[in-house]
Amino acid sequence: MNEPYPNNNRSVKNFPFENHSNEKLRVSDAYLWQQFKEGSETAFIKIYNENFSLLLNYGYQLTGNQELIEDCVQDIFIYLRQRRKSLGSTDCIKFYLMKCMKRKLIKEIKKSKISFSLESQEGFSITFSHEDFLIDQQIELEKSEKLNVALSLLSEKKREAIYYFYFQNLNYSQISELFGFSHIKSARNLVYKALSTLKNAME
Repeated sequence: MNEPYPNNNRSVKNFPFENHSNEKLRVSDAYLWQQFKEGSETAFIKIYNENFSLLLNYGYQLTGNQELIEDCVQDIFIYLRQRRKSLGSTDCIKFYLMKCMKRKLIKEIKKSKISFSLESQEGFSITFSHEDFLIDQQIELEKSEKLNVALSLLSEKKREAIYYFYFQNLNYSQISELFGFSHIKSARNLVYKALSTLKNAME
């Protein structure tokens, strides 16, 4: 399979950025994406470097099939590079790529008749330390273990909602798209129910 990077090497160290006198430019996702669409290799490299690990980790939340996950990530970047001029706009590259990843995985899984969570584990096995996630800023260190027990008791769908909302900082509209909901209210209600369950477990 063709790779989206030179020499078929996955190491991000092989992707030097252009030297701007060591100046680190922070640009909006919308601007970076537009530069990529217009042919900037530097923009593509930045997008690749910043999102490769994210997509791998996201894939592992959906299925335990490592080979499938890696193939899907590579296919996504190949597609983006080949079709950059015809891609739509986005102001959140992470969300755009996560949507591509979930859609791609589901398509390949249906084709090969395998299932999510291939390792016989529930998906979205997330855990938090007290530094990572404080509900209402009131969860103390000794309560973090209790929180993780409560998280493990949530349905996979509720854990997925927590993952999007807190770990990835996605908004309700984006969460709704990833779940395939018809209304944003459905995503808001799902997050609310997940948080209510966690808060009740912590009382």
